[in-house]
Amino acid sequence: MKALKSKLAIGVIATGLVAGMGTAFAATDAGAQLQGWYNSATTAAKLAIAGDFGSYYATKAKALDDNVDSGLNAARVNIKTTGEAELAGVNSAINTQNSAYLNQISDKKASITGSIGAEYDALVNTTNAVTNGSLVAIGIADTIEITNGVKNHEGVYTNRLNDGAKTTSDAAVAALTGKILETKAALEALLATEKATATTEVKANLDTKIGALQTKLTELTTQLQTAAQGRIADRADVLETKALSDLENIVKSIN
Repeated sequence: MKALKSKLAIGVIATGLVAGMGTAFAATDAGAQLQGWYNSATTAAKLAIAGDFGSYYATKAKALDDNVDSGLNAARVNIKTTGEAELAGVNSAINTQNSAYLNQISDKKASITGSIGAEYDALVNTTNAVTNGSLVAIGIADTIEITNGVKNHEGVYTNRLNDGAKTTSDAAVAALTGKILETKAALEALLATEKATATTEVKANLDTKIGALQTKLTELTTQLQTAAQGRIADRADVLETKALSDLENIVKSIN
């Protein structure tokens, strides 16, 4: 045990000794007392944090919901106004606009192809740094609400446009649909590659961080164990010396 003694022993061990017949009485466990105090203190702190965060979360969620409702209502009004205003001139404008759409799609495809690598590198960095799981459910619900609201309102005015412009728009729709399908197929192939790469990088980062943390905690455990063993050994020596001295004094008192 002496080989384990630490010269930097920390803390106090309270022990009661009664001189005479060698009888010893165990004192209150100071570590257990400190643990009880800490349990109460940390519970109170966590409850305070939870209360503050709950209020903050509710306020933010309400503000987001109000913003979504306002945007959706404005979108509905704008769709209605646009549908009614454009119906009269749509036949003469379809071919020109369709040509512009085809050019825009080609340009956007080239732009996305050139920037998609950097886009997904940024996604990996953001994913590793931030986790906002609580917003995922809100985002999904609000996206469904907005998509359905716009789709339903769009359907009403699209049907009205189709009644007055079907013959002219059929050829344009076929060309535009073909271009969209071609473009989406090319972009989906790129997305699949970036998704696989991003997934690998995120998992590798997690493995690295967990490995480093495990090593750190193992080293800490060993250090604390060694220090505790040293303190115990030091105290044992003190008690042994005291007991031997008491016995020696008793022997000396025989005369």
